[in-house]
Amino acid sequence: MAESTLITFAELEFLLRAAAGTNQASIDAVRTRLDLQPEAASDIVTAAGVASLLTRGLCTERGGDVIPGDQVLGIVAALATWHTMSEAAGWIEGQPAVVHLFSGPTARLVVSPGKLGIYSVEVVDPAESLAAPLTRFLDLCTAGQGEAAAVFRSSKDNEPEVGLAAARNADGDWLLSDTVDSPDEGRPSSRDAVTARLVALYGDNVVV
Repeated sequence: MAESTLITFAELEFLLRAAAGTNQASIDAVRTRLDLQPEAASDIVTAAGVASLLTRGLCTERGGDVIPGDQVLGIVAALATWHTMSEAAGWIEGQPAVVHLFSGPTARLVVSPGKLGIYSVEVVDPAESLAAPLTRFLDLCTAGQGEAAAVFRSSKDNEPEVGLAAARNADGDWLLSDTVDSPDEGRPSSRDAVTARLVALYGDNVVV
């Protein structure tokens, strides 16, 4: 999927159900991370999601079966096979922003929650290091001058979560903290050092 697609929480519930298979615990973890309420998993909501996907042409109907289009296939594949769950948070142009990433051998799903139960989703190549999209998010949060901050966290399968926080003060000085080297306090840093630390923590050891 070259561009992001907007989907509703009802459509997302149908996609989660389609991806569940025998790995319900994995899908429940996605639902929890995206803050989907338990009542949203009802048959009525899921049916509304199917109807919406059909109306928008993201799925088609054939002989009573729902046939997913390429975009939906990519989303379901990512949800069904992810092994690494990541999150980036910060401020972009003065507005709070959060991005969730679910990475696996088939695809990486990037999900950005919006208002009124709308999500922006994008399926990208999982061969790219996880550090790459996280660095792009850092670039968005630290564009321009003045104070800026971004926080990252990621965990693979049942391994401990790895977190990193980076900030720039009004004078342009950088601070960096991460769960491996300095979990309790920030240390003086630089833009290049923050990028290097993102690569060290979320590089090849995190992707497939």
